[in-house]
Amino acid sequence: MTEELSGNDLVARTLRDQGIEAVFTVVGGPVIEAVAACGAAGVRPIGARHEQAAAMMATSFGYVGNSVGTALLASGPAVTNALTAVHVAWDNSLPLVVLGGSSSQRQRGRMPFQEADQVTLMRPITKWSIQVDSAERIPEIIGMAYRKAMAGRPGPVYVDLPADVLSARVEKERVRPAPAGPPPQPPQGDPAAIERAAELLLRAERPLALVGKGVRWSESHEELRELLEVLGVPFLPSPMGRGFIPDDHPLCVSAARGHAMRNADVVIVIGARLNWIFGGGQAFAPEAKIIQIDIEPEEIGLWRDAEVGIVADIGSALGQLLSAIEGRAEGMAALRQESAWRHELREQVAKNEAAVEPLLNSDATPLNHHRLMREIRDLMPRDAIVTVDGQITFATARQIVPSFTPASRLNSGSNGCMGVGVPFAVGAALARPGTPVISINGDSAFGFNGMEVETAVRLGLPIVFVVDNNQGIMGSVLERQMFPGEHPDAVAMYTPGARYDKLMEAFGGHGEHVERPEEIRPALERAFAAGRAALVDVAVDPAAIWPIPTAGRSGSRLMGY
Repeated sequence: MTEELSGNDLVARTLRDQGIEAVFTVVGGPVIEAVAACGAAGVRPIGARHEQAAAMMATSFGYVGNSVGTALLASGPAVTNALTAVHVAWDNSLPLVVLGGSSSQRQRGRMPFQEADQVTLMRPITKWSIQVDSAERIPEIIGMAYRKAMAGRPGPVYVDLPADVLSARVEKERVRPAPAGPPPQPPQGDPAAIERAAELLLRAERPLALVGKGVRWSESHEELRELLEVLGVPFLPSPMGRGFIPDDHPLCVSAARGHAMRNADVVIVIGARLNWIFGGGQAFAPEAKIIQIDIEPEEIGLWRDAEVGIVADIGSALGQLLSAIEGRAEGMAALRQESAWRHELREQVAKNEAAVEPLLNSDATPLNHHRLMREIRDLMPRDAIVTVDGQITFATARQIVPSFTPASRLNSGSNGCMGVGVPFAVGAALARPGTPVISINGDSAFGFNGMEVETAVRLGLPIVFVVDNNQGIMGSVLERQMFPGEHPDAVAMYTPGARYDKLMEAFGGHGEHVERPEEIRPALERAFAAGRAALVDVAVDPAAIWPIPTAGRSGSRLMGY
C-alpha cells in the first residue's frame, strides 16, 4: 500500500532534512499539528509568549548559530504580530524563514476565520513571499525558502501554509523534494578591483576599516584580523560587527570613532553598509577614497561614491586581498604602529576615555547609566553574549560594554526597533548553550517583550537580564521637552518606583533591585551565580541622558530624525 503523508508531516520532515534544530512558535491553528509533528521528527518546538518575540528569537538563534532561524506561526493576527520582527531581519540582512498558517484556500473570499492576504503583507519586507498551493509542494517550496534566505545578501522569507494544504494527505511518490544540490561557490572579487584595493591600502597614510556583521556568514573573522594586523589598519566595528575582532585589540578605535571617520584618507568597508549608522558615508573627508566589499551589487556606491567596489563574498575577497599583499607588506604593521596617524588616534582614544571616567566612577545617587555599564563591563565573562536594547542604554553600552567573540553582540542594528533585547537573548542562549548571556535593556525597551522572561525561566536558561530603569522613554527628558508646564498625564514616563525584578520573581526566576552604586556588583554576582534566569532592576536617574546631546534638538531629532 502506498504511504500517505499529511501536509503537517511534510513540514516537519522537511525542516528536519534541512538541518533545522528548533522552530519558534506561539501554538495556534492551523499549525498545531505541524508543531506536534516537528517535535516527533526531532525538531524542537520553542513556545514564546508573542509572535513578534518568537520570530526575534528565531532570528538571533540563526545569527548566533550561523544558520537560518525558523518561526512556525498561526494565522492572521499571529502573522501580523511577526511583521515587526521580519522588518528587523530585513533591515539588518539577517536570514529568517517564517512559516505562517492561513485560512483554507477553498474558503477564500467568504470571510473565513482570520482570513488575510499574508503573502502581500510580507512581500515588501522579505526576499520572497509565497503561498504553498498543494501539499506535495511543501518540501520543494520550504527548501527553496532556505536557499533564498541565505543566497547573496541574507534576509527573511515568508511561506504561507493554508489550513487545507496542511491537513491534506498525499502519496509519498507524488511529493516534490526540496532542492538537494550543493549551493554554488561563494563569488570571488574581480582581480583588477582586488589589486586596486590592495594598492590603496598599501599606500594609505591614514587607513581605516569599517567592520560589519556581514563577516558573520562567511566565518571569515580570522582572515579579517590577519589582513588588518599585517597592514596595521585601525578599525571601527558597526553595532553588531563588534567581537569579530575583540574590542580590546590595539587596532580598535571605537573610542575615537568620529575623529577616525573624519580624518581617514582610505576607508575599506567590509561587510557593513554606509547607512545612517555611519552617517551615510558623509562623515568621511570629501577626499577620502572608499573601498567597498559587499555581496550585494546595489550596495556599492549607494550612499557614497566608491573608489573601488568589490562585489564578492566577504571571506573570498579577504582571501584575495591577503594573496594580493603577500610579500608587499613586510614591516608595514610596525611602521604604521609609530605613524602620526596612530599616535593621533591613540591620543583621541585616551582623551575620550578620560572624558567619561568621572561618570564611570561616580558614587552619586540616583545612579547614572555609565556607572551601571562599568559594573557590567568589569564583571561579565569574556565570552559573554550581550544583547542591548533601548536608546540611552544602547548609546551608553556602545561606549562602555565590550564584546570579544564573533556573533556575540546583538541589538536592533540599523532598524532601531525597541523590544529586541529580551527575545534576542533567549534565541542566543539556545543557540550557544553554556555561554553566558547578559541582556541590557532600558525600561521602555524591556516593556515591549518583557513577558518573555517567563520563556527564559521555563526553558531553564540562566540569562542575566538588566533593566536600566530610568522611569520612561529617555527618562524624564522627553517628557519635559514635550510638556514643559503642568500636564495631567504622563505620556513618556512610567509609574515611579516600578520594580521589574518582581516580574521575574513571579515566574520563579531570581530578582534583584539596586538603588546605590555599591550595590550593583554584588547584585550582578548573585544573578550570575543563581543558575537560573535572573533580572537585576537598577534605579537610574531619570534626568541622566548623556551621551545623547539634547541642546536645541526637538524630540524627534533626539530619536534620530
